[in-house]
Amino acid sequence: MKSKISIILPLFAMLFIVSCEKSELPDRTMEATGAKVIFFNLSSDAPEVNLYFNDSRVTTQMSSVTKRLRGIPYRSSYPGAVTIVPTASTAPASYVGAEYFVTKGGNTNIVAKDTAIFTGHTTFFTSSFDFNPEKYYSLFVVEPKATMVPVVIEDNIVPFTTKLKTRIRSVNMISGVAGDKLDLWLIHQPASGKPAMPAYKLSSAVSYKGATSFTDTISSGTYKWMVTKAGAVPTTNTPPTVLGTSYNLNFATADIIINKASGNTSFSQRTTYSFLFFGKVGGTGTAAPYGNIFRNRLN
Repeated sequence: MKSKISIILPLFAMLFIVSCEKSELPDRTMEATGAKVIFFNLSSDAPEVNLYFNDSRVTTQMSSVTKRLRGIPYRSSYPGAVTIVPTASTAPASYVGAEYFVTKGGNTNIVAKDTAIFTGHTTFFTSSFDFNPEKYYSLFVVEPKATMVPVVIEDNIVPFTTKLKTRIRSVNMISGVAGDKLDLWLIHQPASGKPAMPAYKLSSAVSYKGATSFTDTISSGTYKWMVTKAGAVPTTNTPPTVLGTSYNLNFATADIIINKASGNTSFSQRTTYSFLFFGKVGGTGTAAPYGNIFRNRLN
């Protein structure tokens, strides 16, 4: 709107521009430096959500449809790839090199709203957080829309010192787990003719709405994974008899929250990931427990 235009605009266009400028929902000013933030919508029954910092909208820069703001749907993140209609296999996905947006540091008023036109928004919550301008953060919204709450977790993003390592953490946003804690197991998938590493527990007793720290405890490679109730003991964890096949890892059905991923998950060198687990135990469709890896940073 501030760009110089060398033609005479029609009256209706001028009126539209004026109405935009008077919007009660201003976009944020792009910041060059400050705190780095990712926003995740993991509230399973919420509509598209817009996030506001100090009364300025931070989750999108412009409306995609006249008089309609575009928000972030369930199972999507900002910045990130947005799926308008999520399915049971939709998961947050980031952009390479633009995984975080930048915001001013300091105490910040945080508000989540729906995407109604200029006035009449439903406010899901109002909160505040003191962002350190030198740090990274993940901001999740969880719980049903009627009781939606924000969860802010500091992301300890640091440079890699070892070339072949992958840094990873676990984030537990699955509600309804007995004891509200879960374990994450990794099952190595060896290349043809290569021996497998024993299946092992990567994360123990991760609390609901909590996360582990990023650690470089695994090398790059290919794995399947399984999520169980905290403290569950495998019924089998036996080595393969043929090179190129994985360990046989099994649990009692009642202990399994998310079964082995059907496909292999590959981790790249010098990359920082989160295992994101979300949904509700007993939920169906898009509300069922689900998980994916999310790339936080390519270092």
